[in-house]
Amino acid sequence: MKKTIMIILVVLLVAPIGLFAGVFDLSLGVLAQNKLAWDVNEGEIDPEQFTNIDNYAFGADIRARLLFAEVGFAALYEEIEGAPSFSGIATAGLSLDLLGLVRVGLGLGPQVQVQFPEGGDPIFYVGGENNPENFEEALMNTPLVWRATVDLKLGSVLLGVNYMVNTNNFTIENGNYEGLIPTDALFKSGRIGASFLISLF
Repeated sequence: MKKTIMIILVVLLVAPIGLFAGVFDLSLGVLAQNKLAWDVNEGEIDPEQFTNIDNYAFGADIRARLLFAEVGFAALYEEIEGAPSFSGIATAGLSLDLLGLVRVGLGLGPQVQVQFPEGGDPIFYVGGENNPENFEEALMNTPLVWRATVDLKLGSVLLGVNYMVNTNNFTIENGNYEGLIPTDALFKSGRIGASFLISLF
């Protein structure tokens, strides 16, 4: 799987500029992210995992693209133990249109989750632990996440899937570059989702 990531990065870096559909693109849409782990190495589909609506978190997906550089933001809502919870991931990376039919992208960025218990203070989570005291501390210490996207282009509409997997504890705070590549165990705990976006430009 490590070789696959490196191949994707190389392809996105060296692809001809002529394959790009435009200079700037802004897309807005909705996102459904499965909350259960999916092992991309095995690729097996469990019908119960993907047909049970309770296994999903829902939210918004925003992507802005300049030539082959793309920044994205995804926000998700779910309830954890009866309390509303929000998570957001902001990524920066590369995006490429292939023959005007398919768009592929790969980005990296922090994901922060916060829960709002009734009558209590917000609780921030880092890697499943609720130890950060505020948003800034959570942002600096949460493991960065890889997000790969593949979208089918239907005019101004993008229909796609995405796959998110944590880095091996690479954070903004520690700058542990050796942890950028996920381990096999982390690939087994990745999350898959689907999105529907409309390109405004």
